Amino acid sequence: MIPAGPAAALDEAKVPAAPVTAQPAGQKPPVPPLKYSPEMQKAMKNLALLLERGAEIPPARLEALAPELARFNGKLEDALGPDLIADAARREKAIEAARRAAAAVSALQEFRSALQTYYGVNGGKYPADPAELASDPSQAIPELLLPDHSATAKVTIIDSRKYDDDFTRAVTDSGGWLYFSNQDSVNYGLLLIDCRHTAPDGTEFFKY
Repeated sequence: MIPAGPAAALDEAKVPAAPVTAQPAGQKPPVPPLKYSPEMQKAMKNLALLLERGAEIPPARLEALAPELARFNGKLEDALGPDLIADAARREKAIEAARRAAAAVSALQEFRSALQTYYGVNGGKYPADPAELASDPSQAIPELLLPDHSATAKVTIIDSRKYDDDFTRAVTDSGGWLYFSNQDSVNYGLLLIDCRHTAPDGTEFFKY
């Protein structure tokens, strides 16, 4: 038998080609990275600089840019299209809702802590009106700014036992605070966020 020559040996030693992975049905191929033109890169760089250092620019100079920026924005929105713009708006709304929810829960914790401090200092009694806490500037009633509500520090006071069987019936979705002040009520001293909207984590605000 004639021994295999160098070329044949190389052929035998070749590594098999990697199999081609089929694209799953219905799945779009990956979008290649977008290459911006030099003009677009410069525009984005300048806009980023404007956001960062705009306070240092004389107002009159910024006002002079307004008409050109309006035209630019119009063309840019046409290029982006309504779907992308709507998607960006949804994401911005979700981010803002999460920020407001986190701030509201933090305010609730601080408010309840102030009530507990009052309770301890005043012989086991809560204030008839949380406004009494405002005598100490560090314990003023915090303002709420909930998703789909305007900012408010209003406190709705329930001075009765009307909702002893189900305190959730007192929730009116005012976007402010709900406080139970009746000493004979099982809800005495209870502080809630008066809102039935759902936070990003799926919890209704009054349930925090």
